[in-house]
Amino acid sequence: MAVKKKTAVKRDVKPIRYKVLRVDAFVQNAQRTIEKKFGLPEGAVRLVYPSGRKARSDGKIGALLKRWELKS
Repeated sequence: MAVKKKTAVKRDVKPIRYKVLRVDAFVQNAQRTIEKKFGLPEGAVRLVYPSGRKARSDGKIGALLKRWELKS
């Protein structure tokens, strides 16, 4: 009886967790998208500034990322 070796299968599409949010998207929409994609309950995701303060829902993802980059 011959043993078959398993071959690695490459994915054509990146998993959802690796997709990047657009910089011109609103924080509120980003939070909702993350909750939907991962099947989390409403309000489970909170994006925050480096200080720990909650990011404004009408703020842009680009502004949030800039604050995190300045911290580094």
